Amino acid sequence: MPFKRIICPVDFSTSSLAAFETAVETTQRDSAELLVLHVIEGRPVLSEWFPSHSLGEMTVRMEEKAHQAVNTLLTCTAPKTEGLAVATIIVNGIPFVEILKQATTWKADLIVLGAIGATSVEGLFFGSTAERVLKGAACSVLVVRNAKLHPFPLGREVP
Repeated sequence: MPFKRIICPVDFSTSSLAAFETAVETTQRDSAELLVLHVIEGRPVLSEWFPSHSLGEMTVRMEEKAHQAVNTLLTCTAPKTEGLAVATIIVNGIPFVEILKQATTWKADLIVLGAIGATSVEGLFFGSTAERVLKGAACSVLVVRNAKLHPFPLGREVP
């Protein structure tokens, strides 16, 4: 079944970068559209001693850093994403809520996201975001483990 609209949330962890690589490969294979989503989690809690105007400056800096990180990711992977329909969005909120909301709004038919890896004692353990997305998504969800992440640029051989 080919997918047409793929959403890939990234938090720049190893696991989410592995998911991004898988999302790019799936987008290529299916001639799909890819939406790269980054969620800035929560707002900082400030005391009454912290000037209120600094909150706005801090928020702007967090958003600027998020845009820089997403742009760096796309620049580093340009050889693989060239010619693909790739859009980006950066939002504030609770990651699983925003992932589900964006997937619905954008009418995604696949969510590709990273998992928190396995431990030898407990077996495979999904992080709470991945677990909640799996439970709440109206579309297919692919949870990618980061067992063998290739270094950027995508497609380069691992020695």
